[in-house]
Amino acid sequence: MAHSLIWTEKASADIEVIVRYIARRNPQAARTIGLGIFNRTQILLTHPEAGTILDELRDGGWRS
Repeated sequence: MAHSLIWTEKASADIEVIVRYIARRNPQAARTIGLGIFNRTQILLTHPEAGTILDELRDGGWRS
């Protein structure tokens, strides 16, 4: 079964805020952290059970 990651608007906005905050002092660190967050989430494509089950969406198999 093929899996995909769905980023909520809130999650994307939160990451953007974090990266922009860090970039004010260290642009290279901001890039590293932004890419690190993205790359780390990719594990869910091959290991979909790795995330925490969302209680409110338990029946759908959604994880965070």
